[in-house]
Amino acid sequence: MIGVHGISWPNQSTSIGYWLSELYEGRGIITDGVRAYTDHAFRSWKLNRMELRAAVENRRSRAVAERLGFTREGVLRQAERVGNRCLDLVVYSALADEWPR
Repeated sequence: MIGVHGISWPNQSTSIGYWLSELYEGRGIITDGVRAYTDHAFRSWKLNRMELRAAVENRRSRAVAERLGFTREGVLRQAERVGNRCLDLVVYSALADEWPR
């Protein structure tokens, strides 16, 4: 599953999130999907910024952003609650004039 977290038309930006069953991990499905969605957002919708956030501990999710050349911007401390834990999130972005690298 890949989804948009809303589009800010005045700012020409959006963010993306994804989830994949463990049965299908390691096949490049999410990487291909994020690439296609980002292409569409920049080319068809004429957006300028795509943001992606991933838990610091979630190496696979972070690897998607890094593999696609998203820029690491920093860490949001305790930004997402999952169960009883608050997770730190790494923020990545891609800009239209840098896409693809």
